[in-house]
Formats: sequence, C-alpha cells, structure tokens
Amino acid sequence: MTDANENKISQPGQIRVGVIAVGDEILEGRIQECHGRTISNLLTPLGFEVAWHLSVGDTPGALASALKSPPAATEVIIISGGLGPTADDRTRQEIADAVGVPLEEDPDCWQRIRTYLEDRGVSPSSNNRNQAFRPKGSDWLENDQGSAPGLKTVLPGGETTFALPGVPVEFNAMVQSHLLPWARARAVDDTEGEILEFIAVPESKLDEWVVEQMGRADLHHICVKGTTQIEVRLPAGVSLHEAASRQYRSRFSGCGGIGTEGHLVEAARSSGQSVALAESCTGGMISTKITDVPGSSEIFLGGWNCYSNSMKVTELSVDPSRIDDFGAVSGEVVEAMALAARDRSGADVALSVSGVAGPSGGTHECPVGTVWMGLASAAGIRSHRYQWKGNRQRVRELATQYALHVLLATLRGQEIHRWSNLES
Repeated sequence: MTDANENKISQPGQIRVGVIAVGDEILEGRIQECHGRTISNLLTPLGFEVAWHLSVGDTPGALASALKSPPAATEVIIISGGLGPTADDRTRQEIADAVGVPLEEDPDCWQRIRTYLEDRGVSPSSNNRNQAFRPKGSDWLENDQGSAPGLKTVLPGGETTFALPGVPVEFNAMVQSHLLPWARARAVDDTEGEILEFIAVPESKLDEWVVEQMGRADLHHICVKGTTQIEVRLPAGVSLHEAASRQYRSRFSGCGGIGTEGHLVEAARSSGQSVALAESCTGGMISTKITDVPGSSEIFLGGWNCYSNSMKVTELSVDPSRIDDFGAVSGEVVEAMALAARDRSGADVALSVSGVAGPSGGTHECPVGTVWMGLASAAGIRSHRYQWKGNRQRVRELATQYALHVLLATLRGQEIHRWSNLES
C-alpha cells in the first residue's frame, strides 16, 4: 500500500481525524479511555482537525459498522485496542469486514511474534498466532513494546486507518514511531500557539480577559484541567504571557502546557533551589506529581509519607503533646512537620500537609475538608488552613494542586494567593 492510495487527503487544512477506542472495558467504565486525548493533543497543533471521538465494544460488527458509517466524514481514523491474542480482540477481523477482504496470515510476522515471546520466557500459543493475521492489503506497523503489531489500512472510501494496541506503553510508543512521522509529513502548521496555564481563575473571568486582550472571541480555546488548572490555547503569533503575568501574578503558572508541577521543577532548577515534602492526607500524591516530571531528581530531594500520628512522631519527631493539644490537623503540627522535613533533607523549601479528607473523621472544630499546610524556607515557617467541599478524592486533589501552587510561588518569590474560596 502506498500513500498514493490515500485519495481523500488532498489539500492542506482539510485533514480531519476520527478516533475510535475499542473495548467492553471502556463502555462498562472499568478503565478510562485516554488515548483520544493523546491523539488530539498531538495532532491539533499540526493543523489536523479532530472531528470526533467514539468508543465501541467488542461485539461482532460494532467496529466494522463504525468504520462504514462514522459519525462524520474524516480522512483519517485512528483505532486503539482489540489487537491482542484473545477471542474478543476483533479489530483485525472488523477492519477486514469493513474493507470487504479476507484475513491473511503472514509467516514472517508469526516468526517475529514467536521470537518476541520466547525471548521473554513465554511459550507462544495458538491464540498468539491470531496476531499474525491481517486484512489483505493492510500494512504492518512494527511494535517494539509488545507482541501485537499495528495495522495501516485504506478503507473503500479512501480513509487511512491506523490500528494501534490499547496497552498504553505500546500505544504511546507506536504513536511516536509511526503516527507522528506520518502526520508531520502532512502538517499544515507545526508552529504551535502559546499555551497559558492558570490556577483557580474562574473560567468565565478568564475568558472575558482573553477576549479583551485579543479583541476577538473566536480565536482561543479554554480547557479546565483537573480540579484547579485552566489552560488557554492561543493561535500562533499571539502572545499574552507578559499580560497574564501582570494580571494574575502567582495564579499564572506559565506557558507550555507542562502543568504546575512542570513549572515548579523549572523554577527550582533555574533558581538553584531544592524541595522536600512531608505528606499525610495526600498520601504521596504531591510527590508523585513532582516526580512525574522528567528532571525532577535535580530538585526534589524526597519526602515523608506520615499518614498515622505515630509516624509523624517517630519519623519527623513531632512532639506528641502538639498532637494531643492541637490535633494532627493543625497549624502547630504541620509547621513541625515542614521544619523537620527541611532540616532532615537539607532542602531549601519544605512543604507539609495534613487534613481530613473524609468521609468520616471530622469534628465541629475541624470538619471534613479541612486541610492545613506548612511551609519552611529561609524566610521562616508558616502555615495556612483551608476548607474545601467535596468528596474524599476532590479534597485530596485540591490539597495536591494547591500544594504545588504554594511551592511554585515560593520558589519564584511571589506572594501566595489564597484561592480556597474559589474552590469551596
């Protein structure tokens, strides 16, 4: 198959994309589909229009029907999932049915699969052999991370389809090695516009501000990410970085779409500062966010996950009388935790957090949703109390995001903005 057969892709600016996720586990809510977001984030800046996302189950005919009658016309369809060795992995057969061709076994592919499995101490089964079949006329997409090769097929209507494994590590690797090189060769504009990131600014207010700055309401996109982060994507050639910094100060994280944690690592690296943590109610969530960032080992020294009172005493030397007198969720305790984390790690800045995430454990004086944070730095020790509403996960996520905000503002020498009322 050659690109000459991709007859629907003609003029720049007309490449529309559809994304299909395959699997009963997605429809039943057992796993969250995330590959569509990856595709949109990667292809949109290249000038592709992602027209729709669709999920289908493993029922025979479901995928073939979607390929024959998609929600809207597209030139490219990207499929994830259904390429495994089991009976319910039907993507190969479904594509063949949509094209109207038989499946054909490729002996060379079967040998590669056998070698891949045997090198890892796995005996190939007859099920594994299913992965060596492809629709007649389809091209293989090599998979270095697993046994299931991908497929590139042109449908009768001219749509180019990429079928990739649903396993995240395999999917992401094949996007980088196969899909992106293909897409970049057809990119309309690979100059990405500015991406501004804010923390807990009301979406409506932010939209009004952007429109005021740009003079138009149809050139930007606002996306709420997680519990507190808001992202604004601007067209190429437009910059509002300096204006955002003046207007929103510490509530403006920065540019680039790297998240508060990414800006935190950059700020610590550029200022030559290091960070340590002492977590209780967040149970390591803050540490995870920071260490998800490549290069975080340069600035993050480590942390303590002291969930119980006894661990606060034994690991951070919190005076038991402080816990008895003020409670584990108090300014006195988080200040002691932050100071100990800074002293023991040698970090420039240490943050601590303790709270009542719920659903039980609250009191009249310290209800569910109460979170105390402590901060120890060269400027001294301080603590703040915040009160949030929501379920256990929301309280923990808010605490995590705000902790990252506090650290980022501290590393930049900015005043810490208290936005708990916006999240109440």
